[in-house]
Amino acid sequence: MNKIIIAALALSLLNAQFFDENSAYETLDKLSLSDSLPSNMPLIKNIFWSERGLVRKFDLAPKSRLKELELRRSMMQLHQKTALVNLGLMSYQYYLGHNMDKDYKNRSDLHKNLGYATFGLYMTSAGLSVLSPPALKYDKGVSSMNIHRLLSIVHFSGMIVQPFLGYQIANSSCHGDYYYDLHKDVGNIVFATYLLSFLVTLI
Repeated sequence: MNKIIIAALALSLLNAQFFDENSAYETLDKLSLSDSLPSNMPLIKNIFWSERGLVRKFDLAPKSRLKELELRRSMMQLHQKTALVNLGLMSYQYYLGHNMDKDYKNRSDLHKNLGYATFGLYMTSAGLSVLSPPALKYDKGVSSMNIHRLLSIVHFSGMIVQPFLGYQIANSSCHGDYYYDLHKDVGNIVFATYLLSFLVTLI
């Protein structure tokens, strides 16, 4: 069956509006896995969710492609909610970071504790997105979601580096100022790309 028809059936069932649930299940159950998986999955999805991916190799995948799509919807909704909460926390942490030059002693502990919280929430949100089953299809060329993915690579890389830079600031007697400035620069990039990544999803 044409993949466009497959997508329409699955989306209709997920929204519980137009098609009878049993008939939609029967239609999707007749499809092979190769027919229902998008051909241009991102690399990380291929590693986990391709026909020979780790999730399938260890028999952890839901029993049908439709169940995978339902699981994806739940995981992506939670991904969006945790990312939105984290954006609020990161905004305040970013504000504190840029005012620490004036009042370092009184703001550093709160900034550090917010760092733990935002890092944990960030990795939770990222994990929900990375580990979720693949979508019905992935856009080719320039699209809001492709821009979102490119920006996510940038802010993910920055988030990985920030704890190391923070540790160096606290424990380096010779290069503290260097790491402090670098930590601020990376923080600027992380916050800007994280905010843009969220905004492009609204387009």
